[in-house]
Amino acid sequence: MSKGTVGSFFGTAKAGINLIPIFRENEIKNHPNSFLKTSALIIKKIAISAPQDTVFIINGADFSMPSNTFELAYDMVNIKELIFEKDTEVTITYIY
Repeated sequence: MSKGTVGSFFGTAKAGINLIPIFRENEIKNHPNSFLKTSALIIKKIAISAPQDTVFIINGADFSMPSNTFELAYDMVNIKELIFEKDTEVTITYIY
């Protein structure tokens, strides 16, 4: 049995917008029979590529990217909120 499903997002993260509902909509569009039709999307692992010093919020906590990559290990945090401070070109890979 797998531990999760992989998803991704690349493009512009709009300032002040929580990306998790957008990820959920995209996953339902790509997988119409997904359990996400009746459940919230909770990210278990995330990797973000964005310009150095990009500021973002995960579950209310502010982060500033020390380099152009950021990663959290699997099941360390249940991510329910991901918001960027300003419009930012990003590549995000996640497991839920």
